[in-house]
Amino acid sequence: MRQSIILRVVSCLVLVTLPLAARAGSFQLSEQSVSGLGVAFAGGAASAEDASTLFFNPAGLTLLDKSELQLGLHAIIPSDEFTNQGTRYNLPGTPFNGLPVAGGNGGNAGINHILGNLYFSHPLVRNSSYGDITVGIGMFSPFGLETDYQPDFVGRYAALRTKLTTIDIQPTLAWRYGRFSLGGGVDIQYASARLSQAIDFGLAAQAPLGQFYAALPAILAARGIPAVAIPGVIAATRAAYTAAGFVPGGLDGVTEITGKDWTVGFTVGGLFEYRKPDEDNGFLQEGRIGVSYRSKMDHTLEGDAAFRRVPLITAAGAPVQFPSPTAFQDVFFNQGVTAPLDIPDLLHASIYQRFAKNFAVMGDVTWTHWSRLQQVPIVFDNPGTPTNVLNIGYDDSMRYAVGFEWYACKNLTLRTGFAYDETPIQSAELRTPRIPDNNRYWLSFGAKYSPKDWLDIDVGYAHLFVDDPFSNFTDSQGHQLIGTYNAHVDIVSASFTIKWGGPREQSQTYAKDSKEVHTYRK
Repeated sequence: MRQSIILRVVSCLVLVTLPLAARAGSFQLSEQSVSGLGVAFAGGAASAEDASTLFFNPAGLTLLDKSELQLGLHAIIPSDEFTNQGTRYNLPGTPFNGLPVAGGNGGNAGINHILGNLYFSHPLVRNSSYGDITVGIGMFSPFGLETDYQPDFVGRYAALRTKLTTIDIQPTLAWRYGRFSLGGGVDIQYASARLSQAIDFGLAAQAPLGQFYAALPAILAARGIPAVAIPGVIAATRAAYTAAGFVPGGLDGVTEITGKDWTVGFTVGGLFEYRKPDEDNGFLQEGRIGVSYRSKMDHTLEGDAAFRRVPLITAAGAPVQFPSPTAFQDVFFNQGVTAPLDIPDLLHASIYQRFAKNFAVMGDVTWTHWSRLQQVPIVFDNPGTPTNVLNIGYDDSMRYAVGFEWYACKNLTLRTGFAYDETPIQSAELRTPRIPDNNRYWLSFGAKYSPKDWLDIDVGYAHLFVDDPFSNFTDSQGHQLIGTYNAHVDIVSASFTIKWGGPREQSQTYAKDSKEVHTYRK
């Protein structure tokens, strides 16, 4: 009864918190385990600390002797503050080339969020002639981001608000025979996205108005306007349209695009215990290596595009009016939209080694196939509405981590870790304000306290130092965003793990110099 009530409560909590994703590592989210956060996620594919191993390496579930239900919550507190350093119009051959773009720094674009994960594992079979079998299921958010700028942001034509949310449900099966464990799961993923940006209709109007002004002498002459008066009429028409805001930056509209999709992938993993817990040679105790692979995901997001403040090309007091005043409104109107989104696959390798009875060290390497993500073409239902192409141009990236645990006593474990996380962004020219990412350095601390044999409480904290991202990005209309971000991230996490069933936990006793030394399971 107690477990069923708790399951209903934590399921509600996770469903509330999962959609609130935030940026960490481009838009990859490492925050899938509180115990892992304490060691900067080092050893994730080999540690098998608790039920959260389901995400990092499903094979690790076989090392859990009891059934486990875990709820983890992570407060992600990012800061992305932009400083303008000469944003301008990059329009060679036009009179606007090099002119500054008006606007502010956009405020802190980082959005604070709570990220949740829920894991359940249950040992089905233990010590049979066919090996050990464990099942589990998890809910988590492996990718997500959100940035949000003030409406007058100098880079508003590239981005105002960006939000990506993924929610994964992963049923998992794991099997162990001897020293080897294998695991796999079906990854069912929901993705939703929301993108908004400003449209510089004042700039967009220059081409049709330029053609209009060039045709005015013939139009006016055909109307019988004296030749000597034609230059004045043209000048008055130009002045009226300029006063109406038809200059670069003078008339901003806004577009907001939303879309969602479901798709299916998989994850597999293997684990080799080169030294089991009962194989003690004095200094080294249990040790293992693990490898896991999480598949790519191919989404086709379908949704809606909304356009606001689309102007008529008209000007009060103009002697001659533009002949097609609804030209913009005939193209930019509310309609359906589709966009492909290629989620990268990941390859993860880890080692875990316990030593001197009460200490452990772990290492970790992760490769992310970001080069799959080069462009995101946003295609509108109306063939006349131009496709909006997000040029991303990512490169593959690596993440390296090392961690340390001290099993201080039966009820307390202390942790620390460090990681270096490469950005997939190749250059400042490809660094958009939607994801102003750069290389990150993780410094993490954590602890586990077990007040009861059926309850573990984990806490963790990490600070991410980010190399100041410099942007020199030019959008499709020719606005060149030039400036530097001051970026960092803080993460504060806590989880509760409830355990039941399985063999009773026992401490091991080692003889050394005829004295007993007690060590404790993780």
